[in-house]
Amino acid sequence: MPASPVPAPIKLITTMAGLAVTCALLTACGADSSDVTYKAWTEGGNLQSVRHDYTDGLNGAVSVPAKVSGANWSTREDGGHAPRLKVTPTDNGVAHCLLMEGDGRVLDQRKGAAGQPVTCSAQR
Repeated sequence: MPASPVPAPIKLITTMAGLAVTCALLTACGADSSDVTYKAWTEGGNLQSVRHDYTDGLNGAVSVPAKVSGANWSTREDGGHAPRLKVTPTDNGVAHCLLMEGDGRVLDQRKGAAGQPVTCSAQR
């Protein structure tokens, strides 16, 4: 006995459901995510200053000093096409910087010399 044909409305609903699942999976995996995690830390000292570049909606790319205290700082923002992070330690501390995509992929990571600033940057 031959199989009955599937009515057109059911085919349409099935196709739309498949597309919705695909879109949801792509979004959950971070497709087209512009979020960047900016991390700064020091060894043997504290953070003296941190400056990071990110995209601020209609204002475009901005570079701002961060409010820091202690040896660690981090934020997650829209990094745009060229995220950048400059970290300066106190005294003879060793500064570190890290830029990481929303999916966990490292864009740039650096360790500075004692008492010297270090800069991480990336082109996306």
